[in-house]
Amino acid sequence: MDLDLFLEMLGDPAHRHVLLNHLPIVGLATAWLVLAWALVERRWSSIAFGLSLVAAFSGSAIAVLSAGDAAYPFVFDVLDGPGRAWLDYHTHLGERWGWLLTANGALAIGAIALGAARERLRLASGIVVLTTTLAALAAAAIIADAGGKIRHPEFRLDDPPEHDSPGRIR
Repeated sequence: MDLDLFLEMLGDPAHRHVLLNHLPIVGLATAWLVLAWALVERRWSSIAFGLSLVAAFSGSAIAVLSAGDAAYPFVFDVLDGPGRAWLDYHTHLGERWGWLLTANGALAIGAIALGAARERLRLASGIVVLTTTLAALAAAAIIADAGGKIRHPEFRLDDPPEHDSPGRIR
């Protein structure tokens, strides 16, 4: 791929959103597995590594949400009616549940700091983050499911559920 084309794609928020949107799901699922194994292993260096992965991939949601917000008006204009409805619902879900990923990342950073300061809290804080990561993954999966239906009518089995307006351009 030509470097100029790649840089041009990164400059487009819709392309950036598509390039990044798998990180909070695939990366966070992988981080969950690493952290789960580290907790079974009960070795602080492994637990801290798993928590670091959780923090990084949860934090990647900030870039995904930002790119999605920036892309909204451009994408909305090129969609059909059902695609627009799914885009609005996807946006609604991102605004409603996207904070869980950011909070999960902050919690993982807090668990690293707590574990570094208090050895006896390492396992407990890791278990808390392991649990909240499942909630963050569920939120990411629900948001992504709606996002996949925006441009893929073959995934749409019905209309999106009723929701509050995301307050976007109509």
